[in-house]
Amino acid sequence: MKTSIRTFAFRKTAACPASATLLSFRTKTLTSEAVALVTDHLEVCDFCCAELPLLAHQDTEIAMVVPEIPISLRILAESILGPRINTEKAD
Repeated sequence: MKTSIRTFAFRKTAACPASATLLSFRTKTLTSEAVALVTDHLEVCDFCCAELPLLAHQDTEIAMVVPEIPISLRILAESILGPRINTEKAD
């Protein structure tokens, strides 16, 4: 007798909470209602269960610093793409 094995794709689906929500769950900053929803989801989703420990490596305290583009690269880019529109507020 042949048994049938049902397999599921190991991927994030529309039903999965966002990574930011899982990170908030991990850092215990969700409401009790959200904690209950995420806990219920984790019981049935192997992907999110695997993603959760990976989020331990996310440091929310580190600000993302965008490095300045070298002037020579900026000149080249502007010559190809056109001048950049300054969207920053003037002081």
